[in-house]
Amino acid sequence: DGYPHEGQLNYLDNTVDPDTGTITVRGVVRNDEELLFPGAFARVRIEGQIQKNAVLVSERAIGTDLGGKYLLVVTDDNIVEHRPVKLGQLVEGMRVIEEGLGPDEVYIINGLQRARPGLPVTPQREEEPGTAEAPRRNAPDS
Repeated sequence: DGYPHEGQLNYLDNTVDPDTGTITVRGVVRNDEELLFPGAFARVRIEGQIQKNAVLVSERAIGTDLGGKYLLVVTDDNIVEHRPVKLGQLVEGMRVIEEGLGPDEVYIINGLQRARPGLPVTPQREEEPGTAEAPRRNAPDS
């Protein structure tokens, strides 16, 4: 359940397999309880680079069109704006936004089907799960 075993990487290949898009990595994990067997497959999670002050958004808010990924952002005048974004890694169910959204901007999660760029909305704040300091607004019936 989860990732209960910790280990250390001791090898990282510098080439990507063009057929699978994967790289070879080797890690060392203590196996005092003999729960892991040679040749067995395991799901691992490798911590990447820590991004301080990263902008995180709910996966539900991210849309896709021919231009790529986007968010519907609410301006200061409560007008919906279509905003192309560059996505980063997934962190505990939230997506890092590398470009296209500032830390104080408000984006729409609920009511995406009714929100249209250029139209006014009446936003309602919603707390992010597990983070009381990151309020955002949702567009209700508009």
